[in-house]
Amino acid sequence: MSKAIEGVDYFVRIIDMPHEVHGACSPNDDCTHNVYLNAHDSPERQKEACDHEVKKHIEGDDFSKEDVREIEDL
Repeated sequence: MSKAIEGVDYFVRIIDMPHEVHGACSPNDDCTHNVYLNAHDSPERQKEACDHEVKKHIEGDDFSKEDVREIEDL
């Protein structure tokens, strides 16, 4: 399946989120992902959240897992 833009695996979107949520991500139909970061967080905290979403969830292929305990280390 082709990517929306050659070489782009994810798109970062900064949005208003509850203060206790720092980041989230979701897959797209074209095999890319959206990474959502909290607009209320500092740039440093946004970078940490982005790194977590990309390295743990996207690169970790968490969207193919069925058990949330396996995804979030519960």
